[in-house]
Amino acid sequence: MMRLIKRLGFKNVTEFYQKIADEALDVNEVLDKYIEQQKRDNDTHDEIVYRSAEGYNMQVPQEETTSKEDVLVIDQNLKGLEFKLAKCCNPIYGDDVFGFVTVSGGIKIHRRDCPNANQMRERFGYRIVKARWAGKSEGTQYPITLRVVGHDDIGIVTNITSIISKENGITLRSIGIDSHDGLFSGTLTIMVGDTGRLEALIKKLRTVKGVKQVNRN
Repeated sequence: MMRLIKRLGFKNVTEFYQKIADEALDVNEVLDKYIEQQKRDNDTHDEIVYRSAEGYNMQVPQEETTSKEDVLVIDQNLKGLEFKLAKCCNPIYGDDVFGFVTVSGGIKIHRRDCPNANQMRERFGYRIVKARWAGKSEGTQYPITLRVVGHDDIGIVTNITSIISKENGITLRSIGIDSHDGLFSGTLTIMVGDTGRLEALIKKLRTVKGVKQVNRN
């Protein structure tokens, strides 16, 4: 797809998807050209395989390189492309994500299980961009919300906050507690660097005596 985008005269993926979002580019025409390009690539690939068999030389398939080019790699040092993390699902490093081209031309990163994901795919599938995180988490922290339900027992909140305070790379920003019929429901906003740390924390919180559920919102 990247080769086609360049052939059409666009400097980057954002510019291409912005034209589609503005309906200044015929999606059907783009699809026809993409299919035509894929057919030519397949014909060329078949010819390469035939010649390599004749000469006993291993040819490296080129298809994998093409598929990698079609993926937006999320990096804090990414230049020439404006992207933001969607507040509706608060993705963090390590989540399975996708990009959505906004009307302004930027890209919002959503979790694949975002509550709005199905609607976006059904109505605006042409504005969806494959995305993945680059390399390793580089110290950036992301806000996420946890919902904790348990028995309304004295000291349980202290135990929960104590566990969080001892975790490296995790910061508690706020906590709200509601109590009803012997049960408490807590909403915790924390800053965390990646899904590995988050999952480890959730496991520890579930071991606290009196805690019944711990879920990420």
